[in-house]
Amino acid sequence: MGNNKLIVKKNVPLINLWSTDLINRSMYMTGKFILPFFASNLGANSILIGTISSISTITGMILKPIIGVIGDITNKTKLLLFACIIFAFTPILYLFISEPYHLIMLRLFHGLATAIFGPITLAVIASIYIEKRATYLGWFGTARSMGYVLGPVIGGSLLIFLESRYIFLITGLISLISFIPMFFLLLNKSEIENSHPQSYTKFKINLFQNLSTDISKLILTPQLWIVIIIEWSFYSVFYAMKIFIPLYLVNSGYNTFFAGSFITVIELIHILLRPAGGIIGDKSGYYPSIIFGLLILGLSMFFISLSLDKTILIIPAFLIGISQALVLPSSMALAANAVDKDKISTTMGLIGSFRNGGKIFGPILIGYLINIYNYKSTFTIIGLSTVFIMIIIFVYSSFNNLKNKQK
Repeated sequence: MGNNKLIVKKNVPLINLWSTDLINRSMYMTGKFILPFFASNLGANSILIGTISSISTITGMILKPIIGVIGDITNKTKLLLFACIIFAFTPILYLFISEPYHLIMLRLFHGLATAIFGPITLAVIASIYIEKRATYLGWFGTARSMGYVLGPVIGGSLLIFLESRYIFLITGLISLISFIPMFFLLLNKSEIENSHPQSYTKFKINLFQNLSTDISKLILTPQLWIVIIIEWSFYSVFYAMKIFIPLYLVNSGYNTFFAGSFITVIELIHILLRPAGGIIGDKSGYYPSIIFGLLILGLSMFFISLSLDKTILIIPAFLIGISQALVLPSSMALAANAVDKDKISTTMGLIGSFRNGGKIFGPILIGYLINIYNYKSTFTIIGLSTVFIMIIIFVYSSFNNLKNKQK
């Protein structure tokens, strides 16, 4: 009985962060799913749709390193609370959008929520649960995965009955529930915060010092650049796929519910297998898990280009979910292991910045390729590119292992 209480107490930060992330991500991804349809209804073409759908990540690309530094030297829970406020109240503004170009500025602001929430939550988990990092990051990642499961199917279902702008309002109202686990997180924040809070003057000095010195040191760490390449390439493919596969399916005659269900199947497989993916990474090595996951992601793109038959489409949905479960926990654990504990927020912010670059680059490039070629040819190109990145990671990890053995 005593052991059970200790286990629960140890996992209180995980449970509260997991619950907060689940609520906010579910609603954010509901809005993310309906956004291309909303933009299309406003008259946007495929290039503009790709731009609008990915533009929010520019905020994270610019601010995540700064937010990471702030998280390392100041109050993490206040940052998380501010992110929850943005998650809850920004969706109201979608009611007033009448032109597709207006969405660009709104999405830039909305991206501030994930720019804060992503690196800070990952840093908290990696800092508290030092042993078995990939395992705990895997468990925490199931909240985001469940949000990705629920968001598309909720969005696809509601689009059958409601206009897209009103669905954004619903997402904001439901996001208010996230303040409940945030309240409990604030009550138990001793494990999360720095032991010596800083004055405002000292904070400003340390912020600029850390930005100029810590980030310059981190970018000289080879292992972090490998993680950056992994994250950038993976999210370039993944975010482009989440935007254009639903449009591809709807344009091919399927309804929005089926389009949303395809994304939901991907995330359902991901959530079921992500803890196992973290365990595999901890036991078998991070690089083998990442390499195999990237190979599977590349193969999934080839399957999508082959056929639109419902039975065939099940295969890439499963493969993409498996690839996420294998790559993402090991990638973050690989990064956390490469730096000191007091620099994990900065590290997560730096990686998140490049990851967001992939989220921006992927959808815009794929939108451009679709305009030139067609959906099937574009998915084939994505598959070949992913396999090429996988080969680069394989060569690097093999060389690194050989160098370590010689030592």
